[in-house]
Amino acid sequence: MRISAPRKAVIGATLGTLLLTGISTATAQAAPAEYRVAVVQAPAVKNVYVNTLAAASCKINTITLTRTSMCMDVGARVDLLKNGKPVGSATFDIKHSMTLKTSKLKWTESFTVGKAKLVNAGGIRINLSVGGGKGVKTAVKFPQGSTLGAAHKGTIGYAATVGKKKQLTSPASYRFTFTKPGYTTGGFTYNSGKYRCDDTFWGPKKRTKNPGCVFPSASPVFSLSRSDAKVKQSANHILDAQRKIAGHPGASTPLHRITNEKTISAHRKAMCAKVRNPDPKKYDCDEYPFAASKEGGNPARGSTRIISAGDNRSAGARLGGFYKAQRVLNGDAYYVGIK
Repeated sequence: MRISAPRKAVIGATLGTLLLTGISTATAQAAPAEYRVAVVQAPAVKNVYVNTLAAASCKINTITLTRTSMCMDVGARVDLLKNGKPVGSATFDIKHSMTLKTSKLKWTESFTVGKAKLVNAGGIRINLSVGGGKGVKTAVKFPQGSTLGAAHKGTIGYAATVGKKKQLTSPASYRFTFTKPGYTTGGFTYNSGKYRCDDTFWGPKKRTKNPGCVFPSASPVFSLSRSDAKVKQSANHILDAQRKIAGHPGASTPLHRITNEKTISAHRKAMCAKVRNPDPKKYDCDEYPFAASKEGGNPARGSTRIISAGDNRSAGARLGGFYKAQRVLNGDAYYVGIK
């Protein structure tokens, strides 16, 4: 799609079609020829979420996110126009790979401006600046002013600053500009997936996990195994409950963490207050969905079972560890997988 543009550079919305316009240096006596470089958008980029510990893999015009990795591949075409008529073109893609750290506030991204297919389109130079959002500093290493044609690689360093018990959420914003003698400078801007950095895991007196960052829109999976002797009763109960409850909460649809202790206690009471426990020293009332989830506390859409107290508390400790490891905050979605 080609869109006419004003004489000044236009910076479009995320991955939008943008134009780089210019005017020839013809003599004052004659009307100048109009030269334009039109940067043509590829199809709209879509987000894909993958529940895996492996790094995200790239697909063209797609942002693929896991909890800690992003792969984005963006297609682009540059058309050279003279008086509105095409006289040349360059097609290429820009591939990004970002990896976050769940216990650090610094991370890196690599990217490649791919080899361009040129048709009468030499001499177009490319530059890049990157914003990380409020509280995030960036450092770009890229051969600025490189000519489109051969592939060019670069890296971006990120360093976030977040206050005690605070969080920040932002995408990276990439601004590419293109220059060519006789043309005014213009370019386009698009965003990465949104990352979130926080320092919210604190006990009464000290931090229980170092601050770090994740992609919060990618929902992690909490896993238990029925063959694990320490948690097999919990695992069997969860699997049976997921199969029984309409919508299969935690399996087909996610659970959402809550952290308000009064609400959690109310959920637990609603589920277990009337359940007979033959020996509270040996057994616990296990509820699913978890009391510490938005979906918990509803007997009409929940399940209870008397299980070993040791088993129940081992599973609960692992759930707490999962929240920390994956930086699952209040309101975050996650799944529960039983092997």
